[in-house]
Amino acid sequence: MKKNLLYKATAVLTMIALALVITFVPGTALAAISGVTIAPGAGESYTIPVGGVVHLTATPTGTPDGSMTYSWASTSGTAVSISDAGVANPTITGLVPGTTTRLTVTAVDDAVPGTPYTAYVDIIVTTMTISNTTLALNGGATQTLTVGNVSSGSTTTWSSSDTAVATVDASSGLVTAVGGGTATITATNVPTSGETQTKTCTVTVSPIITIAPTTQNITAASTAGSIQLTVQYGGNLITTASTISWGNSNATAGTLTVAPTTFTTSGSNLVATATFLSNSTGVNATSTVTATISGAGTYSVARTATVNVRTMRYLTLEGDATLNSTDRYGDYTLTLHEADGSVVNDDTSTAHWSWSSSYLSLSSATLNASRAVMTDGVARIQLYARYNTTSSGTRLYAWINDDSSNRVYTTIVISGLSSLPQTGQDMTLVYIMGGAALTLLAAAGVWYGIRKKRTVA
Repeated sequence: MKKNLLYKATAVLTMIALALVITFVPGTALAAISGVTIAPGAGESYTIPVGGVVHLTATPTGTPDGSMTYSWASTSGTAVSISDAGVANPTITGLVPGTTTRLTVTAVDDAVPGTPYTAYVDIIVTTMTISNTTLALNGGATQTLTVGNVSSGSTTTWSSSDTAVATVDASSGLVTAVGGGTATITATNVPTSGETQTKTCTVTVSPIITIAPTTQNITAASTAGSIQLTVQYGGNLITTASTISWGNSNATAGTLTVAPTTFTTSGSNLVATATFLSNSTGVNATSTVTATISGAGTYSVARTATVNVRTMRYLTLEGDATLNSTDRYGDYTLTLHEADGSVVNDDTSTAHWSWSSSYLSLSSATLNASRAVMTDGVARIQLYARYNTTSSGTRLYAWINDDSSNRVYTTIVISGLSSLPQTGQDMTLVYIMGGAALTLLAAAGVWYGIRKKRTVA
């Protein structure tokens, strides 16, 4: 009996001893953690600029039985730096722009050394950007350039390849256009750690070129008018070595008696002054004067000025330029002017009107009974829209007495109505009233005219 009790006691002690062995011998207990995770610091990202940092923290999933051991490894030894590869929370610094690096952490519970756990993240190091890669400015204009994807501790410095074209504030990036041409603005960013980066912007500066006056009226024969061409911020494009050619579109109006081919300086500007002399005989004519500048290389630019020579009486015709379904009535006024633009006090001339009957008709014979009468230098007519015109419109002509060679016209565009019927040849009646003849003309596009001669007592 005592022997059996001894056997039983021995068995119990053996079981207790085995249990103690399983519990305290390394590598024989069940692990208390199931993995490891990685997270960035608050407000931080896995995407960082050169010189920028992200604080990583590795955290085991579950409660470890012993102390945790961490080991960080990188797929690239140069794109990022790891402050300490043997801690749970290293600081990662971006070094090389435009790279992606995978960081892997291996975590081991020291109480269970045979069971490592791993996790990884990809760290992206961005490339510096610039707000504008090209910039077009007029002389005297300014614009600030900025860079992006740079670290807060870095320093950015700005420079210009040609300060005769564009200057830039070295610290703020404010670009000022100072002369015609092209300059390269360079931004250089130096981080506290990592590679220095540069970005460029090509700045094109246009000179400011004016011609004055753009329109002038000469109201006396053999009278001179000045036309001045001025260049501001010529820079490398327009200099005193540049040439000018002048053109006069209408010699009937007058001639260019002075047309300089080079510039003179006036302060910081370049100027050239031409002289236009009106014809010595009475004439109503308009000329376009063109000044063409030939600058550096193939650079060429032109400016134009209009010269109205009014050294004899002239007519103007004004009225409604558009008619439509809701407004089919157009009112038109013919005015006789003196050379200086004032209205002639004319009560004796006869006004003549001509238009296409395909598109227009008199609004009322009674209302228009005095359309041929000039009163204080003015005659009036009212027309009614019949059919749509093309986008180029139809013309209303007017003149006085027998001087049809100096007729004037206005263009009228009609829309919102039906289109002109396609009836073949346009049979248009042209009446000449006040004489003995009644003439019928048949031709495509012939103008319909009414001439009513005033009887003077």
